[in-house]
Amino acid sequence: MNKLGGAIALPTSIRLEACSLCQLKCPLCPETQDKTTTIIGRGYLSFETFKMFIGNNPYIRWVELASSGEVFLNPDLPKILEYTHAKKVSTTINDGANLNHASDEALEALVKFQTEVVRCAIDGITQETYSAYRVGGSLKKVIANIRKINAYKEKYRSSKPYLIFQFIVFGHNEHEMEKATLLANLLKMKISFRYNLLPDCMPVKNRGRVRGLIGYVDRRDYLKKTKKDYVRGVCHALWKSPQINWDGKLLGCSNNIRVIFSENVFNGNLLMHYNSEKMRYARQMLMGKAPPRKDMPCLGCQMYEALKKFDNWITTDEIKKWRPPYERLFNE
Repeated sequence: MNKLGGAIALPTSIRLEACSLCQLKCPLCPETQDKTTTIIGRGYLSFETFKMFIGNNPYIRWVELASSGEVFLNPDLPKILEYTHAKKVSTTINDGANLNHASDEALEALVKFQTEVVRCAIDGITQETYSAYRVGGSLKKVIANIRKINAYKEKYRSSKPYLIFQFIVFGHNEHEMEKATLLANLLKMKISFRYNLLPDCMPVKNRGRVRGLIGYVDRRDYLKKTKKDYVRGVCHALWKSPQINWDGKLLGCSNNIRVIFSENVFNGNLLMHYNSEKMRYARQMLMGKAPPRKDMPCLGCQMYEALKKFDNWITTDEIKKWRPPYERLFNE
């Protein structure tokens, strides 16, 4: 792999957002703050485009379908899942879904066509607490849709998809952490506590209690103690699972809403975009082998700043050890 900084082998895993639209107004989300309109835009991936892309890149074996939007707002999702299953391509919705609006057809397709993982964003066990962050959402609808998925799993006698109950810890919901674990168990889900993106907004109140329950208070506390950004793994996407926008823009990673690497990877083979000069330079930057450059989306990113501050660059060893998220989940 040319020491992993230059041109590298075909990516067998990709992150391809199925839909950037979202019906909620989560206060800290870039979509709510209109920060994604220029690069990400608003729309969804059509089945015909997806089919053409997979056909042009038959080496792809895993696709993450979620990112900044709500995947279940894509009306073509059932057809996309059916096609990937027929092509023996694994799918995950591990970057999260709010599950407020989902057709029965889409929920059944998750099970019937063996989606590996669905991560559901549920940050409270009461409507009041849940909607404090998931503004416009209905906890009742979410739980009803989770129960439908479980019913389809029983119907098809399937263990998939693996369901994750994601709970971002804020000051207004920290008192519900233990009860959230109980609710997750009742819904046949695995609880997953996550730290707030912006610790100064909706900050944790009882820091000692939260640290005792999940190890750290927030992302700042995690960075201070470990010298690594909490979501450092996002950077690995430039080597192992490049982020592609719903309209074909190559973003590199799911955190990039600033500068694109390529305009449209749906045209031709992904490899030529994947090993472009900009992508190769970005990898060198993340490994500390090249100075920052103004046209790089990494410039100004908190993850790149953490790498630089602690001189703790992405290493060849950690890239070689990378595995798809669903494989790591099953090994926990």
